[in-house]
Amino acid sequence: MDKNSIFGLVFAAKSICLRCFLELKPSYFHWKVEGVKAFGIYPYSQAFQSLIYAYKKCGDIELWSAFFERLLPYLKFRYRDYILITAPSHINKVEERGFDHVPTMFQGIGKRIMPIFEKTEDIKQSDQSKRARARIASCIKLKPGATLRGEKVLLVDDIYTTGSTIKACLHLARTLHPKKIEILVAARVPKTRKRKKKASP
Repeated sequence: MDKNSIFGLVFAAKSICLRCFLELKPSYFHWKVEGVKAFGIYPYSQAFQSLIYAYKKCGDIELWSAFFERLLPYLKFRYRDYILITAPSHINKVEERGFDHVPTMFQGIGKRIMPIFEKTEDIKQSDQSKRARARIASCIKLKPGATLRGEKVLLVDDIYTTGSTIKACLHLARTLHPKKIEILVAARVPKTRKRKKKASP
């Protein structure tokens, strides 16, 4: 699909106004996570933070379509042969919100959604130190009977920060022998550059 076709698909949708879409500053990040292609739509900007807060924290489920509405035709085409596996939320959070926010926001993309992971502890990643975030892997488990053998798999999450959650899910998904894995996230938190220490005089 050429760039002109993609442009036409993006701007054909009308449910979210163009100004609101552009305020989210879609940037289309491409990188790799342990050799797996990853694609992120937005930077973790103030506009995105406001939208995700209203959606997740305030329980405004109707906002689910705002994240991908103008990109949905393209995403549906690109990932039409993929099964979506979603990064898990703890059951307490799902019950508190009244809905599971990740599968809800990614609905309509791919062949179907398979929630094969569960989170055994209610850990808020944003409150964790870098070392503590690395322990998140021990809190994510495969559900009994999960299978992905021979399937094209798209691992999805709302926000990519340190990558701890995505990597934990990726390691588990690989044990199920899928044909291919890719990653899609709504937003990516920019990397913080480490300052070089000045040499002592």
